[in-house]
Amino acid sequence: MAIQYEPPALVVDFAHRRGLRFGVAIDNTGAIARSYADIPGTPTRFLIDRRGRIVERYVGAPDFEALQRRIDALLNEA
Repeated sequence: MAIQYEPPALVVDFAHRRGLRFGVAIDNTGAIARSYADIPGTPTRFLIDRRGRIVERYVGAPDFEALQRRIDALLNEA
């Protein structure tokens, strides 16, 4: 998720340059960040499963290949 002070064009460019195969939410109002409360700084990423549960929280830069494998595994769960 990109928080409200991050320019959307910069976020889109970052996702494109990294070749991310997952969506990035742009929180231009700050409402999403407020709903998760304990965000120590950026970048903080949450991986949310199909049931809406937080299954992983990453503070700082994640290993994008490992993150993609985790996403793929979650998507393959019944």
